[in-house]
Amino acid sequence: MSNTTNAPPPESTDTGQPSPGPATRAAASRLQPSTTTPTQQGSPRTGDAVIGARLRTARETAGLSLADLARRVPYSKSALGFFETGTRTPTPAVIACYERLFGDTAADTVTSLTALGKADVNRRSFLRKAAYSAALSATALALPVEATARIATVTEARVVGAADVDAVRTITDAFLKFDEARGGGMGRTAVAEFLSTDIAALLRSRFAAEDVRAHAFSAAAELAYLAGFKAHDAGADGVGQRYFLTALRLAEHAQIPGQDSWILRILALQGTDIAQPRFSPDLAEAALSRAAGKLGPDANALLTVAVARTHAETGNKPAALAALRAAESAINPDMTSEQPRWVSMWCPNKATVVDQTAKTFLALGDLTNAERYYTLGTSIWNPATHARVWALTAAETGLLRWKLGNHTDATNLWRPVLPILHTVDSARTRKALGKVRATAPELFADTAPGHIPAL
Repeated sequence: MSNTTNAPPPESTDTGQPSPGPATRAAASRLQPSTTTPTQQGSPRTGDAVIGARLRTARETAGLSLADLARRVPYSKSALGFFETGTRTPTPAVIACYERLFGDTAADTVTSLTALGKADVNRRSFLRKAAYSAALSATALALPVEATARIATVTEARVVGAADVDAVRTITDAFLKFDEARGGGMGRTAVAEFLSTDIAALLRSRFAAEDVRAHAFSAAAELAYLAGFKAHDAGADGVGQRYFLTALRLAEHAQIPGQDSWILRILALQGTDIAQPRFSPDLAEAALSRAAGKLGPDANALLTVAVARTHAETGNKPAALAALRAAESAINPDMTSEQPRWVSMWCPNKATVVDQTAKTFLALGDLTNAERYYTLGTSIWNPATHARVWALTAAETGLLRWKLGNHTDATNLWRPVLPILHTVDSARTRKALGKVRATAPELFADTAPGHIPAL
């Protein structure tokens, strides 16, 4: 295009760009982060990054790459990339281009779910290459705009009942069990296909009652969360992040008390896990705030310890210790309250809150307490039902024992763990194996090749 540019057009009437009218100004206003977002504490570019992340979500929901979009608008691929990352401020004219092409597509959760699932199944290049973006997770902190309440037009004649929702949850449980046994790299396409076809169709149907609709969206959020975790476990964090955000929107539609908080928690922890914790404390604090009065002590402790860990990972030791003190009475092996299904799926016992406590102490540099809680977490997980997480926790426990000089204890712990780590298709297990091998290579040399193949 002759009018393609690498720079944002100047804000004047001779730019050739449409003058922003009321609708465009309203769109720009909707894209602004709410006053509760991290923009107040972040750099001057934070607000631009959050707006840009929403523009990118709109494009990806429509199934377009940057190159595809550049062919349709008077901006180059590189300029669009600058706008979507917040490197350059998205002007009202830029926002107008996106709204003209995509409308409120990004706010249509079912359409977004369908597009994301299909792109994942087809391994579309733009999604395969998608990078994790801290700013994209920060969009979860914005207050839901009016458009998020709109769901795709109902066209299916079938009325969805409670039995249909139960069927979705049964399938989700099966996928989750398979994931724990085989890892995030196995079965990802099947989950994505189920989301983009059967689940999307179900959500567009009519519902027998309002509570059925709520539970249908809640069940869809559970499955989208699983898809996100599988991608994270497989090392595809950009894809996982998008599934988590879709799960959040589905949970917001469901309005089941506390489920949105649970998903905000994983968005916060994902950032810390991959060393991009910029918005993690804000996400964790938002999760805890939204859940106030809605969850029991055990579930609430999971959110509180997430706050502790995110502060520890970002160097705020006083806030981390304060959060640990707030959760202290619940950091033990004993369950004291019933947990919602979407928590108990992932945390059937107290091991997770203990493990996250260990990670908090590790981030604070307290190796002794970190090893103590990792050991406790290892003892709580059942390797017969949760092989992957037990092996990962035990591997980390051994690494800490080694650092503390307890080499014999470490190697004794690792021996039964290594075969499990090697049989699971997971980026996290491969990373754990790499750490153990770098620490104690002789352990691999002394092990029968049939048990631990060369890495």
